Amino acid sequence: MPTRHYTVATLLAALALPSLASAQPAWCVPGNPLYERGDYRCFDRPPRPSRARATVQARVEAARFLSGGSLSENTRSELEDWLNGIEAELARALPSLVDGHGALHTPDVRLALVLLPSGDVGRVRLLSRHGDTLDREIARSLVGAVSNADGTDTAGAELELIVRLHPRLHYTRWRRPAPRWDYDEE
Repeated sequence: MPTRHYTVATLLAALALPSLASAQPAWCVPGNPLYERGDYRCFDRPPRPSRARATVQARVEAARFLSGGSLSENTRSELEDWLNGIEAELARALPSLVDGHGALHTPDVRLALVLLPSGDVGRVRLLSRHGDTLDREIARSLVGAVSNADGTDTAGAELELIVRLHPRLHYTRWRRPAPRWDYDEE
């Protein structure tokens, strides 16, 4: 009988090991440009970025003339090029994407904006709702940056765009966290 209890105890311990290992926190960060595809590096403690720069990915989800007509493919590609051109301005306007606890905030921000016939940016309206304070601050800064951006040629017509902006940090190097030494005082 004692061997049977030993076998059952060993089996239970073996089943519990994977769940205990998965309970340890891991901080995973971009290690290379393939981070979006799941290629990242993980640390046992929050790592500190030694070099990082903010970037904003912008994409036009929908666009139309306010008169009701649809856009030609050429006009749509010009709008995409305009958004790619103001990404640096948008990134400069961002506040810190890391909060006081070291957590990274990269909310998707959806905007509706009107481009006037003069080419200037008219009304900009925030479409997405964010619960976290830092996420709301990031969204407000992006709305302000788009409002102050130079417009693009609209061929003398008003355009309405739905744009998705995705801020993120592009890390170029990471420092491993310093080891914690626990000394027992005697």
